[in-house]
Amino acid sequence: MCNADRSFASYGQGLVPSFKKMINRTLHRVFWLGVTAALFSGCTLPSSRRLVPSAQANVLQRADLGTVTSVRAVNIEGRKGQIGLFGGGLVGSAAASGGSGVSGALVKAAGTVVGAVGGQASEEALTRQRAQEITIRLDDGSTVSITQESATGLFIDGDRVRVINGGGSARVVLATN
Repeated sequence: MCNADRSFASYGQGLVPSFKKMINRTLHRVFWLGVTAALFSGCTLPSSRRLVPSAQANVLQRADLGTVTSVRAVNIEGRKGQIGLFGGGLVGSAAASGGSGVSGALVKAAGTVVGAVGGQASEEALTRQRAQEITIRLDDGSTVSITQESATGLFIDGDRVRVINGGGSARVVLATN
């Protein structure tokens, strides 16, 4: 081996550890940046006050007192959006690939359509919300029925409630008086 070959070989030996060190440092920074982003992305500061949707601000709402006469468990239909449609189509297309020619293209097209329909159905099922259909006899004698998410509270027959309506929507809360 001549001197030129030895110097080149030794030069390459010095580059590999420093390159690895640089890659490790970069990956370390990316990892901690990702952890930090994940921690702070969904965090909100705790508050002792009740959080109200911005759509309810500066909207006149009417409150009526009443008594729950019946409650029925229902599901609120989920979203049928583009995520399930395109995601399912991509998965179906990838699963059906492999053929060649016209028959391969037909199989891939059919797989895309089946995947898109299945993906959209999956998205709808995953985004459904449990709810209650609450029938209330108001103190003025009228009867109303409101469907709302169960996350806002579970009601039973005989509960004294306040029906708050206005701005095109209504909700039921337990009466405090």
